[in-house]
Amino acid sequence: MISAFALRATVKYGLAAALAGALAVGISGVQFVWYPLLAVVMCMDETDTRVLAACRTRILGTVGGGVVAGLVHMILSGWIGLTVSLLLVVPLLRLLGWQSSRALGMLLCSMLFLVDHYSQLDWLYVGGRILDTLIGVGAVLVVSFFFWPVNRLAEIRSLDGQLRATTRERLVAIRQWLKTSQAEPVAAPVAITGSRLAQQLSSLVNDELRSSPRGPGQRQHWRQRGVLWERINHHSLQLQRLVRMLPQGALAGAETPWLEALPQMLASRPQPVVSPLAKRQNLVRLATDLGLAPLLLLAVDDELQRLVRSLHSLALASRHDEPPSPAATRRGGKG
Repeated sequence: MISAFALRATVKYGLAAALAGALAVGISGVQFVWYPLLAVVMCMDETDTRVLAACRTRILGTVGGGVVAGLVHMILSGWIGLTVSLLLVVPLLRLLGWQSSRALGMLLCSMLFLVDHYSQLDWLYVGGRILDTLIGVGAVLVVSFFFWPVNRLAEIRSLDGQLRATTRERLVAIRQWLKTSQAEPVAAPVAITGSRLAQQLSSLVNDELRSSPRGPGQRQHWRQRGVLWERINHHSLQLQRLVRMLPQGALAGAETPWLEALPQMLASRPQPVVSPLAKRQNLVRLATDLGLAPLLLLAVDDELQRLVRSLHSLALASRHDEPPSPAATRRGGKG
């Protein structure tokens, strides 16, 4: 069964290839239709950021290699001209900051110097090959941004919400395991969900920041938030595994206000945990009273402190998502 994502990608490839082929056939200056189609194959991708990066790489490499090959061919030809062109195009692209286009620039120089009749390699021929590439790149951009455009920031926020829901579910399960009697078995949430969501969030954030380094993704600290979500997922999962080693309802008779507030830590700025688990002596005393292993409770306390610190850092990084308070709005209106 083909997924909707795979079907959409297939249709986008087909539309881009059809549009590039139609333009190449309709424009008289295009001699080789496969050049625009090659640009479609090289530039089309499932995410808009990678499409922009691939299109930029192909345009810069084509222009740089074509200009260098055209200039060198006015003086030299044959394998000597090709060697000189390769020796010039590499430092030129590096000097201009176009390192990603280096391989394509070298390839285009080689292709231009493989023309059968060297007299055909003039500026008109070089311009034609650049036009071929621009046709393919234009078709890719039109299809990518006018058919099923991707709002990456919306997807990032959606993944952030799913991670919050998954983590809250895990914290609720931890509280239920420690406070619920054994007569009511508590099921453990699926552990792989949080890891998958954290990886997807990091991938989308990296794509977004590569596309627009100074855009909203940078201002909202999404890179730091992606790292924090990986830590939160790790610490909450480790805390759940450690808690599962304790008997169900192990803290049912203990006064633990921090345990009751555990699921609400994502909704506010969590503070350092002040509880019987905060001091080692109280921890040992609690373990003795309840007949539990002190080292295991120490490990639970250590993982809990790490989780709370990560949640606090996430709350600070996410403060721009919070709507302004009415008092701040009134002050802004007065100013």
